[in-house]
Amino acid sequence: MSSMSASLLASSGFLVLLIGFLCGAPLGSAINHHRDEERVRAWRVAHSSLVGGGVMLLAIAPNLSIVELPSSLKALASGMLCVSIWSFTFALTFGAWKGHRGTQRGTGLGAAATYTANMAGVVLSTIAILLLSYGSIVHLLRTFSAGRRAGQSFPITSTFAPPVATR
Repeated sequence: MSSMSASLLASSGFLVLLIGFLCGAPLGSAINHHRDEERVRAWRVAHSSLVGGGVMLLAIAPNLSIVELPSSLKALASGMLCVSIWSFTFALTFGAWKGHRGTQRGTGLGAAATYTANMAGVVLSTIAILLLSYGSIVHLLRTFSAGRRAGQSFPITSTFAPPVATR
C-alpha cells in the first residue's frame, strides 16, 4: 500500500512540476507584453507555487516509508495531498487565466470554482501534512528511544558517521 501511495505522490509531483514549469510561459508573455501587474502576479504565483508543490510531493514520496502511521492513514494522507495539489493546480492556473484570485468568493461560476478549489486544497493539504507530521514525530521519538536503550547519546550520528578505516 505504501509503495502505491508513494508512486501516486511521485507521479502527481512530476506532472504538477511540469505544469508549474509550463506556467512560466504565460508569465514571461505577461511580462513582455506589459500586462497589468495583477496578471503578472497571478502567473508568478502559479509558476512558483506549482513548481514548489511538485517538488514537495517528490520529496515526500520516497520518505513515506519512515512515517509511522497505519497504512490506511498513509494512503489517506497521500490521497489527500494528491487531491489538494490538483485542486491548487486548477485554482492557480484557471485563476491566473481568468483573473480570479481564489481567496474570496466572487461572483460568477469561474470565481466560485476557483475559490472552492483553492479552499479544498488548503483544507486537504493541512490535514494531510498534520497526519504525516504526527507519523514523523512518532518515528523520531522511537528512533531516539531505541538509541537511548542502546547506549547512544545521539542515535542519528551513528547512522551518518563516516566509515572507520581499518588496517
